[in-house]
Amino acid sequence: MNIPLNQLFKFIRKLNILYVEDNADAKVVVGDLLEFFSDNIVIAKNGVEGLEKFDSGDFDLVISDIKMPKMSGVEMARLIKQKSPTTPIIILTAHQETDYLLDCIKYSVDGYLLKPININKLEEILLKVAEKLYCDWKNDEYEAHLEELVKARTQELELAQEALVDMANKDPLTGLYNRRYFNEISSTLLQLARRNAKPLSVLMLDIDRFKVINDNYGHLVGDEVIKQLSLIFLENTRDSDIVVRFGGEEFLILLPDASINDAAKIAKKIKQHVENNELIIEDGTVVKCTISIGIASCDCVNDIVIDDLVHRSDVALYDAKRSGRNKVVKYEKEFI
Repeated sequence: MNIPLNQLFKFIRKLNILYVEDNADAKVVVGDLLEFFSDNIVIAKNGVEGLEKFDSGDFDLVISDIKMPKMSGVEMARLIKQKSPTTPIIILTAHQETDYLLDCIKYSVDGYLLKPININKLEEILLKVAEKLYCDWKNDEYEAHLEELVKARTQELELAQEALVDMANKDPLTGLYNRRYFNEISSTLLQLARRNAKPLSVLMLDIDRFKVINDNYGHLVGDEVIKQLSLIFLENTRDSDIVVRFGGEEFLILLPDASINDAAKIAKKIKQHVENNELIIEDGTVVKCTISIGIASCDCVNDIVIDDLVHRSDVALYDAKRSGRNKVVKYEKEFI
């Protein structure tokens, strides 16, 4: 990466640098030189204090004398590299013994400067270290950006998938489940009911004389009636119940773990709320309607397919219509 010098110097200016030095005179000289490059210099007087400050701070670069009381710069470098292998460390020394150089290599020290420190050499090594830090920072930034893009794209795909599932499984006018979804879920619910020896009930609901509403007020009003009734169905059923727009003005509600008497209570509550519902259209006219409901239930002891249950509820619905509408009828022909 070809980084402009002015950009690197600006980058160095923001680095947090830990400078460790036991010699007072060197501390002043090197400290002044470092302040020429960076605004964030923290000074420690030996390796022990340097390690403590490193542990309690957030440093981008460590510059240390090599030979100090209590703990040498090489030993401190070894301990820092154990904790933070990527933190660059520059060693300063007046010594040129091979052992020191080998130790520096052994502990992955990133730079080595001889005292007295030459500002040009210091600048050179700071630029070298800063270039690596800058590249690492840019790579991390790029990877983070890619991660955010992947996360955002994944969320978009998940939302798109959910939208496609909704489009496939839900009625666009009411947001209720459609017949396609009912065909998928109903057999599963019947199998679960049979496995757990629980009852399963079905309500078949139909809006009474819906054609009259459409003829008198128009299809837009008819659509609004359907949407209002759909909300009533949702608000008066349990979370486990499946409310389906079966077709046109006909609806079906699957009631897991509900006996025929449980289903009848739910049906009567729904019917009452529909009776009380009023739709006021633009000219102030109040539009009201009623519904008829047929109920069928199985205890899942005997074999039965979902089509039989739906057929029985449809027969009960037909009886409700034929006997005057605005009624709830059980499959056993009992009016309630």
